Amino acid sequence: MPTPHAPDEGPPADVTQLIRLLNASNEAVEDLYLRTRQLADLARRSDRAADHTAKIAYQTIQAEYPQRRAPLPRQRLFALLTVILDGVACFFAAQALDGSQDTTFVWTVLFLAVLATGEVALDFYRDRHWRAWRTVIAVLGAFVGALGVLRFWYLATIGTSGLVPAALGAALFTAVTAGFLFVGYRALRMAETPQAFRARRWARSAAQSARAARADADRNTRDRERLIDAYLLQVRRRVLELCTAEQQPLVEKAVRSHLLGEKQA
Repeated sequence: MPTPHAPDEGPPADVTQLIRLLNASNEAVEDLYLRTRQLADLARRSDRAADHTAKIAYQTIQAEYPQRRAPLPRQRLFALLTVILDGVACFFAAQALDGSQDTTFVWTVLFLAVLATGEVALDFYRDRHWRAWRTVIAVLGAFVGALGVLRFWYLATIGTSGLVPAALGAALFTAVTAGFLFVGYRALRMAETPQAFRARRWARSAAQSARAARADADRNTRDRERLIDAYLLQVRRRVLELCTAEQQPLVEKAVRSHLLGEKQA
């Protein structure tokens, strides 16, 4: 069988013949070669998987509304809190309807539900339908005004100081209701969209997968280097019979490139 090159020539551009000769000399060496190539391919794929997963996660989360970054569950909790804080004002308005205690409670819950629905509708239509958004504002304004009238009626009925204190009290409660309504709406506007929330959760999961893939890639790379070093040890023993000492580093470099699946110039 011809040798890869004569001793007085430079190192071979293609070390395939040397590798075949070395593998044919011993079954254990051939098995080491096959495992090295397989692990080199696995390490390369693991490294690409880690980079690709992290990149997709980053692009997905960045593609969402950049101005809405507050966590959705927290902002919804804030908006719900503003509605609950309107409970006292709505209770005063409900008492003006002269119902029983249970009826008053039902009216209070109904008023709060309308306010909560209004906050959600304002946030929903703000980016989708401008005319509908303005209609919701008008309806909510009329509703808050109606609650103010009911509060004035209730305070004027139970009060003994006249209509002016009742009007001032009703105006104060109305301003508080409108203020909490606005704060709740702004809390929802600052919250990430449901799509962004799902993307953020997916990105978190993808980041964990990327870290696992990176750990696999690092482990496979270490194992690959260990097998390459073991195979190069066999190459050194053989290449001394075929090449000069000066040519040995170049041959080892070419063999390493072959094992890594790199194209040789």
